[in-house]
Amino acid sequence: MIEEIRRHARLWARTASMSMQAQLTYRLGSAGFLIGKAVRMVFFFAFVAAVFDHVKTVAGYTLLETALFFLTFNIVDMIAQIFFRGVYNARRTVNEGDFDFYLIQPCSPLLRMVCSSVDALDALTLIPVLVMTGVVLHRLPPLGWTRGLLYATLTLNAVGLVFAIHVAVAALTVRTQELENAIWIYRDVMFMGRFPVDVYAAPVRWALTFGVPIAVMTSFPAKAFLGLLSPAWTAYAFALTVVALAASLAFWRASVARYTSSSS
Repeated sequence: MIEEIRRHARLWARTASMSMQAQLTYRLGSAGFLIGKAVRMVFFFAFVAAVFDHVKTVAGYTLLETALFFLTFNIVDMIAQIFFRGVYNARRTVNEGDFDFYLIQPCSPLLRMVCSSVDALDALTLIPVLVMTGVVLHRLPPLGWTRGLLYATLTLNAVGLVFAIHVAVAALTVRTQELENAIWIYRDVMFMGRFPVDVYAAPVRWALTFGVPIAVMTSFPAKAFLGLLSPAWTAYAFALTVVALAASLAFWRASVARYTSSSS
């Protein structure tokens, strides 16, 4: 088991290196991507600051607290883009027959499908986001190291939940050879996590907590740090990720078992 993990880690590292080299080949495009990311983030903070010029709180949250929700969203979303971006090429992989070769190679086809493309540029933009998050956490009232640990744990739990969603999308692609609608619906809904889920109407909050659990990914970690997440909701977040991972992996195995090759 340990040797298999090491082998797959080496495979991922080689894939990451190749992706980085490919991206750096187009330096102007890479620079434009980084500038675009920075400008989008600056404009969002400007928008939030403009809102707080007219109101003291949004859904009961101060400017710093709202910034924590936004930064948490970015951390989870960027980690997903760094490690799980391969699923965006899943349809091409299946339709062009590359998935047939994945199945006969001595490595996990799931790893190749989901993690075969590593976005090194998002890794660079993640660094300032982590720094800003540290600054915001430091400026908030001291709440104890246990809150910080719970925040970090729930953020990692959110990454696990995002992974489960990407595995389900990859399995759906293998089963149906379709992808765009599923992954882009997820992306559109994910952007709703930039704000605390409390700003939405009750039916939307319910959908974002139990339907497509964006709230669990982005709002729960910040709420836990602020002391606003009950033990029951914390347990729900961890249980949901365990169930989602088990279900998505089972769906993946079932989809691969029914796969009959793109040439069939």
